Amino acid sequence: MDLPRNLLCILFLLLVCTSHAARSEQAAVALLHWKSTLDSSSTRNLSSWSPARSVCSWFGILCSNASATSHITGLHLPEAGIKGQLETLNFASFPQLTELNLSRNGLHGSIPASISSLQALVYLDLSFNSLETFIPPELGSLSNLIDLRLNNNNLTGAVPYQLSKLPKIVRLEISCNNLDNPDFFPMPTLQVFAMCSIGVNGSFPEFILECPNLTFLDVSWNKLSGPILELLPKIAPNLTYLKVRSNWFSGPIPPTLATLQQLQYLELSNNNFTGVIPWELGTLAALLVLDLQNNPLHGPIPKEICKLSKLYWLNAAGNNLTGTIPPCISGMASLARLELWNNQLEGELPATISLLHRLMYLLVGSNRLTGPVPKDLGQGQPLVIVDLSNNGFSGELPPRLCSSHRLQELVVSNNSFSGLLPACPNLTYAWIGQNNFSGDISLVIGKYPILRGLDASRNQFAGMIPPELCQLLFLEFLDLSSNQLHGELPSCLTKLQLLYFVDLSRNAFSGEFPALTSPNCSLTSLHLANNNFTGGFPSSLSYCSNLTILDLGNNKLNGEVPSWLSHKMPSLKILQLRSNMLQGSIPWQLSHHSQLQLLDLANNQLSGSVPRQFASFASMMQQNDGFYMGSTHILLTYSNRALTPYSDRINLIWKGKYYTFEKAIAHLTGIDLSSNLLSGEIPTELTSLKGLQLLNLSRNNLSGGIPDDIGNLKALESLDLSCNELSGHIPDSFSSLTFLSSLNLSNNHLSVFKHDPNV
Repeated sequence: MDLPRNLLCILFLLLVCTSHAARSEQAAVALLHWKSTLDSSSTRNLSSWSPARSVCSWFGILCSNASATSHITGLHLPEAGIKGQLETLNFASFPQLTELNLSRNGLHGSIPASISSLQALVYLDLSFNSLETFIPPELGSLSNLIDLRLNNNNLTGAVPYQLSKLPKIVRLEISCNNLDNPDFFPMPTLQVFAMCSIGVNGSFPEFILECPNLTFLDVSWNKLSGPILELLPKIAPNLTYLKVRSNWFSGPIPPTLATLQQLQYLELSNNNFTGVIPWELGTLAALLVLDLQNNPLHGPIPKEICKLSKLYWLNAAGNNLTGTIPPCISGMASLARLELWNNQLEGELPATISLLHRLMYLLVGSNRLTGPVPKDLGQGQPLVIVDLSNNGFSGELPPRLCSSHRLQELVVSNNSFSGLLPACPNLTYAWIGQNNFSGDISLVIGKYPILRGLDASRNQFAGMIPPELCQLLFLEFLDLSSNQLHGELPSCLTKLQLLYFVDLSRNAFSGEFPALTSPNCSLTSLHLANNNFTGGFPSSLSYCSNLTILDLGNNKLNGEVPSWLSHKMPSLKILQLRSNMLQGSIPWQLSHHSQLQLLDLANNQLSGSVPRQFASFASMMQQNDGFYMGSTHILLTYSNRALTPYSDRINLIWKGKYYTFEKAIAHLTGIDLSSNLLSGEIPTELTSLKGLQLLNLSRNNLSGGIPDDIGNLKALESLDLSCNELSGHIPDSFSSLTFLSSLNLSNNHLSVFKHDPNV
């Protein structure tokens, strides 16, 4: 007996619903199993994944509709905080899945080949995880895939050629892995391709020249070379984004790039492009970013560049550009970032630069610019960072420089600026050293109420450090050296819990170091040399356990060198107490400083013998490997100058002359005990310090002979034993000191010849 037609339809619908329900249940079981294998501490965002709730209501689950017949179409979990592996997820349970987005999580392990069972997949994003091993070739079977992102993982090995056979692929990102150069077939559908920083070298991948629909290409941070730039304009005329930063491209920048009239972003920085900046680039009317930084480009800035009215960022820093900054620069009405630092530009800063009403970053430091700064600079401009440093500017800074109240970093050091400083209420970092600024230092600090760093060294500021300094709770570094400051130090100086670098040397400060009542001293570098400080060694510094550099030289300190330095300041690398009135013996406990590279106690009234225990200075036993010993890591935050530190420095008598060491302190090792009242013999144990570069024991009362094994000091460059009571012969081992360039043994009782008792 035949069933009624409508009943057959009802039965069919029931079967379909049952099938969909079964698939939905199967998917839910697969997801719950995967959740159970994840790091339990990372599943907080998956709390809704429960059998008690419909799977389509779970966090990150996308379904086709809200009905009972719906099926899962998407797993959307970017930045969900989950940690675990993909191998435990049964991909076969999601036949209708079109989107899988697990980016920016903590996934590790490999990408399973079973992911190829997602035949409906259109969008796959596994970027910014810690996935390892190789890319499975099976991904090439995902025939519906349009967008594939595997960037920022730890993938290695060959990029499977099967990926280039994806018939619909539009976007492919494999950047920031460790992969081989892709050996792809032509990809006519590809529009976006990024293989930045995958570690490949050699010639440019040829398949790119057969991808005519490319609009976005990023191959930066590799070691690629070849004639790609000359060929691309003809092959991919619709390019809007081209980035080849940090490769090995060389030769002139091809003017044919100007045919890419849709180009919005062009980055050619950190290569070896030579010649001049092609004037034809000025015809790229759609250009928003032009980055030519760090190439050996020379010649003037072409005036045609001024026609780029949509340009937001012009970066030609780190080249050999000459000539002037063209006054027509005001034609770049959209310009927000202008970076021309580290070139050879000359002349004045054009007044028309004040007409750039969107300008936020003005970086023209390290050139040969002269004259006054335009008086209207800053008026109506949202300036955030201004760098005019290392030029020949003169006159006063514009009073309207901070009129927008947005200026955060002011870098004008090493010029000839004079007068007073503009008020900048939101300034956080100020490098104004090596100028002729004057006025009361209290007015400077009062103008910058939220400072995090101030370098006002080598100016003509006067007065006392004001109490307002104590209100700068986020202050990180303070350099007021080489001014005309006086008075006692404020008691809060060591209570600022973020302050780690202080240089107040070469002023007229007096009194004793402020007393500390709290162990919260964050200082790592303290320079108080060449002042009039009195009293004994500051006991308050015992709280400063992170000190790396301590320079109290050329003051009027008295008393003894404390023996507690070694265990209270275990990180000390430089200790300079020269030219004070310190007395007593040199504490042998200083030898416990395992990292001490420079000990300078010269020109005091120290007595007793040279401690034999100094032979155990661990950092002087081997030749220095040049590690960075400075503790100052203030980084300029603008542009790509992210590794420009605020350098530490030390002043030292080296080879008989007065030097200021900055970066070289990373390599410096030495002991200077000269001009004291030391007696006894030179300890033979000191000859084990094979990394020692400077040894100065002159102007003491030392007796006995020079140790025969003095030649073991292989790194020694300067040795001064003059003006003592040394006797005996000069050891033959001196001939082994191949780096020795300064030697003074005068005013002793030494002989070139050995004494023969039979004569």
